[in-house]
Amino acid sequence: MALLETTEILQMNDKVHTFVLINPNQVDDDDVDLFVVQPPAVERDPAHHAPIESVIGPLCSACRAAFEYFSFWLDCHKSGAEEAAEKPPAACLIHQGAKTLQVGEDAQCHLCVLLMANLRVKRIATRSIDQSNIEMCWQSRDPKPTRLHFALTHRGHPRSSSNYWNILKLKLQNSSEFDETLLGITTTSQGLERHSNTRSEQSRDNALEWLKRCQENEDGNHIQCNPPSQDWLPTRLLDVASAMATSTVKLVQPRDDPDAFVADRQYVTLSHCWGAWGGAELPVLTTENLSERLGGGLPVSLLPQTFNDALEAAHWFNVRWLWIDSLCILQDSNEDWQKEAVMMYDVYKNALLNISADDSPDARWGCFRERQPLAVIPMHLRFPDQDDGTFWLLPDTRAVFDSVTESPLAKRGWVFQERQLSRRVLHFTSSELVWECCAKAPYFASETFPGGTPFKTAFNGKSKFQSRTTLDRPNSSPELYATWRTICEEYSAKVFSHVRDKLVALSGLAQEFEIAFPDDTYVAGMWRSTLPGSLLWGSSDSSSRLLTGDYVAPSWSWVSIDGPITPAGPGNSRTHSLVDITSVAAVPVIPSKPTALLQSASIGLRCYLQPVEVRPDYEKKPWYMLAMGGGKLHKLLVKDKDGRETACIDNFHSDAFHYSFDVEADENSGPESVSGYFLPLCLTQPTGSSPVAVSGLLVEPASDDGSVYRRVGILHVYGSHCYRLKYNARKGSRESVWADLSRLLEPTDEHLTVLEEGTDSDTARSGDLTEKQESGFEISENKTRDNGGGDNQVGEPRVEIDLNSVDALERLYALDATLHESELALEFERLVPRQITLI
Repeated sequence: MALLETTEILQMNDKVHTFVLINPNQVDDDDVDLFVVQPPAVERDPAHHAPIESVIGPLCSACRAAFEYFSFWLDCHKSGAEEAAEKPPAACLIHQGAKTLQVGEDAQCHLCVLLMANLRVKRIATRSIDQSNIEMCWQSRDPKPTRLHFALTHRGHPRSSSNYWNILKLKLQNSSEFDETLLGITTTSQGLERHSNTRSEQSRDNALEWLKRCQENEDGNHIQCNPPSQDWLPTRLLDVASAMATSTVKLVQPRDDPDAFVADRQYVTLSHCWGAWGGAELPVLTTENLSERLGGGLPVSLLPQTFNDALEAAHWFNVRWLWIDSLCILQDSNEDWQKEAVMMYDVYKNALLNISADDSPDARWGCFRERQPLAVIPMHLRFPDQDDGTFWLLPDTRAVFDSVTESPLAKRGWVFQERQLSRRVLHFTSSELVWECCAKAPYFASETFPGGTPFKTAFNGKSKFQSRTTLDRPNSSPELYATWRTICEEYSAKVFSHVRDKLVALSGLAQEFEIAFPDDTYVAGMWRSTLPGSLLWGSSDSSSRLLTGDYVAPSWSWVSIDGPITPAGPGNSRTHSLVDITSVAAVPVIPSKPTALLQSASIGLRCYLQPVEVRPDYEKKPWYMLAMGGGKLHKLLVKDKDGRETACIDNFHSDAFHYSFDVEADENSGPESVSGYFLPLCLTQPTGSSPVAVSGLLVEPASDDGSVYRRVGILHVYGSHCYRLKYNARKGSRESVWADLSRLLEPTDEHLTVLEEGTDSDTARSGDLTEKQESGFEISENKTRDNGGGDNQVGEPRVEIDLNSVDALERLYALDATLHESELALEFERLVPRQITLI
């Protein structure tokens, strides 16, 4: 990632008119009104100092003065200064440029070390820091602030809210509440000391203590981490003991040497990035060298650094066996790869723990890291003049584990499953070891928080799913299905060296969820009970594209897209299916492994199809598109069975329809057009604030006889525009009949008033109600009718139809009962149901 100059950041900020220059994912209530209009004084009044003490690390004179000013500010509010003139600014200048900041870091100033560590994570160039001031600020409206913000402001730009980049947030936490968590879980004599390398004995001791706590489960939170012992072992394993003793790592096949596994069956796994280098240079296992690896072994000197470090880490835990994909799966045998790939569920689920080389883009980089020890020790300050005046300054919860969530390894698709399935993960990050397991909170710890997290939220709220759910018994709760949707959304954004792996790399998670969903059927990343609603997933950005080449998944599955997706929501009581699903079929490559590789998959549907085309509208474009000089606005063309256009729906105000294409993007702005059919899947009944909505797929023919189709996108149509997609005007009908239809089925308040004033208004209303009663639909009356006009009420009864009592295909027309016996019905034809196969 390229380093950004502050000026570049400010220019980008100006373009999008952002109010405060803060990562959107990190904005919260404490950021509101944070910007200090007046710049803090460069030279502060000596009287504006109150004593402070750093309990752990030293402070340079600039940082000490900043905290002394903060203590003075607290004193002012404590004394009750009421006049604005008496209130000092809720900000102070710490450093001007990078020079004094770097001097402070070299002198081991605790705050300077933390600031430089965060600037490096955010990849801010030293030259940019030289041109900037670093300020400490806090919420002025709070007499006892709970968070300190450290912001970068460019001296060459006018002082404004857009010239305020928040680089670090530290929470003020009362010492008495957090001492136990933050003073560590190792011997008290070690206190808060940290070593300058994660290979240290102290790092090892922390890892051993984390495992011990997890296995002993004294608090009862680690049941998921300690399932009943299993006899299962991988096909091949590496002998750690022989590697440490002889500097040669031997490959062992448990079925060939069962005696070697009598005393110790525990093994650990390694998650790592292959990278471009690994694809060409890793000493992989092949059919040619298999016998040699089983016999004489492989000198550890030929292993990349990450593999050597993994052997050392496994030895920490006195574990004899290690599993590494490239050294335990035959990389030149498709048969062996297919067999082993579908066993990843068992490989990771049954391992003692997983060693995760988070910070290494390929295996040359290793697991262990040099670091600034103070960067992983929370600040501990004492304000003598304050009640309860000893505080820990803790990193903000949203960014505390960026070293895990933003690491090179976290972007890889296979690793997503490896992390989720492993009972325990030991992360080797850029600055510290991080522990994660399946326990209830606190389910992770780190060298910064060796006693466990003091926060309720971790990993940006995206924990291992085992810690959020219970999967060891049948449980078809909505929460579990919501967890699956979250997994799919996160997984879709991951990167694969071989996109053919996308479905098989998810199979282990699918097997895990099958335990909870014994009455449901998994097919191609989806669950049978969630159809058809779950078919309405959409591409999250224009860079997503359909997978080509070897078959991966059917077009209706989100797995068929190479890129991030947004899963369809669960719907609600007002959302109803419009199709009959007659079959769901899948042909796996390995019959005994239906969650893995597929030869084919299909859904049989009885449904409606309406010919449509979504085409760019070059005549109408909103002002913001004109201003930017880019973007496409599409219009929806409805056609008859002969391909003639019968209606055109523009989307100028973005309230007629919404769409998403699955096909490869054209210059990051979507394809020129999509021509095919609209397949209505779901109808959402209107409410007082929302119109009726019909949602479905855009499909195109995949067979000459018109019986087989594939998905190319999704389409949502709203309000009266739905009529154009479920009715065809008969030949000779005028355009005005569409307006008549809208007035009949969706009368405005003004139209209702006219009816009430007419001589036959009562007859009209009672006639409408009679038609609805005779239509065969169950109805209920409500004496008010809301047509989107808020609280406005009219005399006509509102008729609610219970769509659950209506056949799926009839629901598309069930809300139009007023039309059934109207003369206007002669002007329109309903769509005819068809039986199709979606592939």
